[in-house]
Order: sequence, then C-alpha cells, then structure tokens
Amino acid sequence: MATHLLSVGFCAILLLFAPTCRAGGKFSTDVKTELKKPLSAVCEENETCVPFSDCTALLREGAEPCRISGSGSDNFGYCCPTRLATRSVAKRAILQDDFEHVSSNALLEGRRQFAEKWQNVIEHGKSMTSSSKTRPDFHQLLQPSEADMVQEALAHHHDIDLDRVPYEAVYASKAFADALNWTVEERQHTETFANLPRNRSRRCLPPADSCNPQARFRSFDGSCNNPHPDRTRWGAAGHPFEKLLPPAYEDGVWAPRIHSVTGRKLASARTISAHLLHDLDRPHHHLNLLLMQFGQFIAHDFTRSSSIKIGDEAIECCSADSSRTLRGHESHFACLPIEVSPHDPFYSKFGVRCLNFVRLSLAAEGHCRLGYAKQLSKVTHFIDGSTVYGSEERHAASLRSFHRGQLKDSFPVGIELLPPNRDPSVCEPWAKVCFEAGDDRVNQIVSLVQVHVLFLREHNRLAKVLSHVNPHWDDERLYQEARKIVIAEIQHILYHEYLPLVIGWEKVKQYGLLDDDYGHTQHYSHKVKPVVLAEVSGAAFRFGHSTVEGHFRIHHRHQHTETVPIHKVFDDPSRVLHPTSFDDYIYSLGKQSQQEVDPSVTLGLTGFLFAGRSPFGTDLASLNIQRGRDHALRPYNDYRSWLGLHRIHSFHQFGPSGAKLAQVYESPDDVDLWIGGLLEPVHSDGIVGETFGHLIGEQFARLKFGDRYFYTEGPKTNPGAFTAGQLDQIRKVSLASIICANVDKRYDFYQAPNAFLKSSHTNEPIPCPHHRDIDFGHWRHQH
Repeated sequence: MATHLLSVGFCAILLLFAPTCRAGGKFSTDVKTELKKPLSAVCEENETCVPFSDCTALLREGAEPCRISGSGSDNFGYCCPTRLATRSVAKRAILQDDFEHVSSNALLEGRRQFAEKWQNVIEHGKSMTSSSKTRPDFHQLLQPSEADMVQEALAHHHDIDLDRVPYEAVYASKAFADALNWTVEERQHTETFANLPRNRSRRCLPPADSCNPQARFRSFDGSCNNPHPDRTRWGAAGHPFEKLLPPAYEDGVWAPRIHSVTGRKLASARTISAHLLHDLDRPHHHLNLLLMQFGQFIAHDFTRSSSIKIGDEAIECCSADSSRTLRGHESHFACLPIEVSPHDPFYSKFGVRCLNFVRLSLAAEGHCRLGYAKQLSKVTHFIDGSTVYGSEERHAASLRSFHRGQLKDSFPVGIELLPPNRDPSVCEPWAKVCFEAGDDRVNQIVSLVQVHVLFLREHNRLAKVLSHVNPHWDDERLYQEARKIVIAEIQHILYHEYLPLVIGWEKVKQYGLLDDDYGHTQHYSHKVKPVVLAEVSGAAFRFGHSTVEGHFRIHHRHQHTETVPIHKVFDDPSRVLHPTSFDDYIYSLGKQSQQEVDPSVTLGLTGFLFAGRSPFGTDLASLNIQRGRDHALRPYNDYRSWLGLHRIHSFHQFGPSGAKLAQVYESPDDVDLWIGGLLEPVHSDGIVGETFGHLIGEQFARLKFGDRYFYTEGPKTNPGAFTAGQLDQIRKVSLASIICANVDKRYDFYQAPNAFLKSSHTNEPIPCPHHRDIDFGHWRHQH
C-alpha cells in the first residue's frame, strides 16, 4: 500500500483513522504546516478508493487514506482490496434495485419484534416509555393485529415518555441485514445500512438548526458550533458517541460483546474485577487528589450517557435481594446483568449473585437510518462549562439569578455554596443538604461539590468585576461575558495544566494540544467532527477510577485532621455545612496524594459504591467492564493494532499480571480495553500507558480543532473571539490563581503555583495575594 505520513492534527481534521497516523514518531509534529498539506495517497493496482463503510476488511488488513475518484474535496476514502470493495459495492447496488421491498419488510419485521418485546414488559408490570408526541405514529408500519395490540397497551399505560424509535430501528436494522444475508463483519463495518425515505419513517430527525454564523456566544446545547447546514448538530447534546473502530456487536447491530474469540462466553465482569483489581495502596509520589477530582469534573463536562429507564424509574435486572438474575419473562430487554460467583471474595458474604446493569439509551439519529446502534450523549461534547451552566437553555435559565449576570447561590453557613436542590430523590434521604448545578451528578461525592463551588464562585466574581468595569452592560451581557471567560479558563487549565500531566508533554505536543503563549490560533476546521469517542467515554477516560483514594484526609483549619471513607460521602454533601469547609477541602485535596494508574481500585468503589446504609454497594470496576461490552468496544489488542503498536500474543507479555489474566480470559484477544489500558506501563512523562495516551490525545484534538468557539481562536473563525490583550490575560490564569481568587480566607491561604502537584521545594506554596489575577482593564469600555 502507498505510504503517506500525516500529522495527528491533519488526521483528526480529515477524520482518517489509518495506522500510519497513530504510531509514535511516524508523523510530523508541525501541525500548522501539516494542516495545509493535500491528501495525495494513490491506491495500488489491486486496490480501489472507497468510503470507509465499503471496505469490509479495513480493520483486519489496514488501509491508506485517499481521495475518491471524481469526488469533491470533502469526499475521502480508503485504499481497499478491490475484491472486497467490489463485493460490498455489489451488495449496495442490490439495495438500490430492491430498496422499497427490502426496507419495507425489514421495518415491518423489526417493529413487530420490538412490539413483542415491549408487550412482554407491559405484561409483567413494567411500562416501556415513549413521548406522547410519537404515540400516534408508532404503529404506522405494523400489521393491523399488531397495531391493535400496541394501541390497546397504550390505552392502559399513559405515563409513557421513552422514545421507542431508536429501539425499533435496531430491530429493523437486524431484519434488514438478515434479509440481505450480510455477514456480521459486513454489518460491523457498515455504519449506515440504508437511509430511510421520509414516507417510510415519519419521525425523522428535525430539520437542521437555523444558525446565526455570527453569534457572539456559543449555544447552551452545543448546536450551531459548526454553521454548515448539515453539521449544526455536530457535538450538540443528544448527538451520539462515535467509535474509532467498527463496533464489536455480535449480531452486527446491537447485541453486546459477550463471547470469547474461542466461542465460549467471556468471564463475568465481576469475576474479572474481583480477580484482578485488588485494593492496593499505591500513592503517586507527586500528584495530588485535586488532579483526580478535576478529572471527574472535566469528564462530566463532555460525556454523559444514560441508561434506559421505565418512565422515571430505574430498571431492575436482579431480584430485590440481589440473590439471583431475572431471566425470561421477568427480564427487561435492556437488561445486561452482571453475574456474581457464589465464591466471590466480597459479595458472597451478603448472598449477592447479581449486580444490576442496564444498557445505555440509544441516540435518536436512528429515526431515519438503518444501521448499527449508537449510544446517546445527554450533554454537549464540547469543553464548554456545561457542568456549570447546563447543556440545555431551560436548565441554564433555572440556574441564573437574572441580576447583574450572577448565578444562583446559597449561604446556609455564611459562605457561598451552590443553590439547593429540593428534589428528595437526588441525594440520600438523610442528607442535610443537596445541591443543584449544570450537571446532575454534582452530589455524587463531596469533593466534586467543592470543585463545582469553585467555578460557581468564579463566575459570580467575574460578573461582579465586569459590572464595575462596564456599568452599561445589562444582566444578559454580564452573564454571557463571565460565562465565556469561565469556559476559556477551564479549557486553558485542561490543555495546559491537566493533560500534560495525564498523557505527558510528548503527546500533548504530538497531537497539537499546546499553543504558543501569544496571539490567536487558526486551527478550527469545519471538517472536524467534535464528538466524544465511545472508546474514551467507555474506557480510556475511566483511568481516573484507579486514581481514587479510599479515604479523604480533611485538614480542618487550626483543628484536627479527619479521615472520611469515600463511601460515606456518596450522594451526601452534608459535610460542606461548616464555615471553613470550602477552604478545608481545597487545601486537603492539594495536600493528599492520588493513587497511581494501575490495576488497583479502592474497595470504596468496587464494593461500597452508592451503598448508602446498606452493608454493600455496587462495583464500579465491573460496571466499567460491562459498559465497554455494552458499547461493543473492540478488545484491547485491536486498538493496539490501530495505533500501530504490536499486538500481544501471549499473556506473559502483560508482565506480572499475565498469569492472573490467563485465569479469567481465554485469549489475549479477549482482554477488555479498560483492563488492558490499566495494565500498560506508564508511558513517558504522563500517568497513563501508550494506548490510553493516544486515545485521550485523539479525543481532545477533535474537541479543540472542531470547536469554532475554542478560546484561542481568532476573529476569522470565532465571532466572539477575545481581543489579543484579553487572550493574554486568559493565558496567565491557572487553577492556583482561580483557587486564590475564590477561597474564603484569601489572606490566610497558601497555594502552590501548580495546583495539581503536591508541595515541594520546586512547587512551594505562596500567599494567595501573590498569585496573579486577570487584569480586567482589557475588558473596559467594550461594546
């Protein structure tokens, strides 16, 4: 095959996934130069340049990027062996010749199958859910007897709000592929089997957003970041996660990966967790818990999946006492329960044989297409402070005071905290307080609450200062300008302080994640799809679970040090109700070490997660493994191949963990991505291994190059660009300076310059007044 070396930035912009773009050292790091290079790969004599979906052996044999003959500049493909491309193209020709017949029958069959599943749920006391808006159209394509069945069920179950269409679509997609006798491999490599004409699917996606390309501020839901008519929903809330590699659905459509390459069933996720991920104390020698906690805050900014529910109620896949798995007519179609061995070292003491697990909601883009399932992302894909402001305009409005640009807050103990959440179901029943924020996971753990408080305070501080600098600005302008600065600060801290410590300086440079210290950038490309990768949401960015310490050591000002098990503060932020709590937690998170990234997870997460007052909780490690299988992420080895790394052929190549792996996996080709990533030795100067480093680098390159409102972008692309002077001020911001600007006892608080590193002779804490703040004179008299 032709050889063509591309920079990672260029690869991201063209959305090309050839291995030549991934192996370390095989491409130029001069992103600015590479962005301008034309694509020039020429296929060899026995190859054809075809779209990604038309090369059924891409993953197995690899392919070079190319321009499809006679196409426009936006149409890129891969050099694929002609014999395989011809086979795929021939099948697609069949679809065109007989489309109406095949698609109509597939829709009827798929909807019939789903109606049976749905009826089975209703008959056993559960209700499938659908919005009243879609109710009249649900049975349009069913046979009369089936339509009557559904209508009768609807008459008795009025509280229905689940959008059924994506689930109808996966059943229809399977029927469609079955009718054409497609192999599983062909289904996995074909993202869209067929696009449905509107007269066959009356609930297609809504028309493209009407965008104002010159909007000064980004939208709340992420829409219109790319004003191209066909791309206005790229990165918006509700847009599905995308995959780097074809999904490993066992039926090619939605069946999760549950079998070994040998044909036997994979070991239970809990068996793997219990056998491999023991609670070992391995504190990092210089990174602190604030790095871990900021990582969770960032994760909640750009990724949020949601399990299928029955109305507002969670689906149960285990018996009430967790002693058995619900099967057959008792089981919901979305159940994927985690089986627990009777000899489990922890759960056997409580008679637990089943951990509840429900599959993720699917994205509504299935309305107008037949193809494999894609999971729904509920929040915007951008790094845009949605944890602070929300991912939907109505939610954002509910968090505002509409006075001088301020967000709502509360002062229950005399210090500024988040506004209260009055919903009794959000926190534990005994919690003395519960909070509201841009993200509904804010109360998961008390340290996360404090990071939310930090950025709430920062917004209100900025809005207050801006109101003095520009007294002519109204509430809306103050709010939006403060929001824009907070988002810029979060992006700057993420790319210049956080990511270099996580994936290392080598990779942040390799992926073009660092910019010069002056001037605007012009990295944005309308061709980059700024979406969250399932491999990152479902595996790579979950590396942080290994870094969690099982106890908080809270240093109370001029008092004692309190040790608090983390499972005591899940969904109960009552400990913030103390006049020094904010300063105490921020100081303590900076002082305490986080754990190493390794195959070790604290028991607080693997046995007591959300336990409340029960003697046991669920296991986050098991949930991570099972979630990867729900996403149909391919095994760890496939991602190594995609990156240009050598495949692992024997367990001993995993090092000391190889023997344990061999006891729970049939083959190295079965190892789950999350497990394989945790087992990799730390690469270079980061804290994760080579595979996770590349996946995380790829992710944040997309979220940078595909974001028109990225904080460094100049006025040529960003209509709300900072001035050169303002941008210089943003670049001087650090997490340390934001902490110092917002602690309660500013003149009695010492903060190390690098907030993610423990104090040392090279990172000596200094009084907060010595930390530099923004010079707001650069915002004065701005119209």
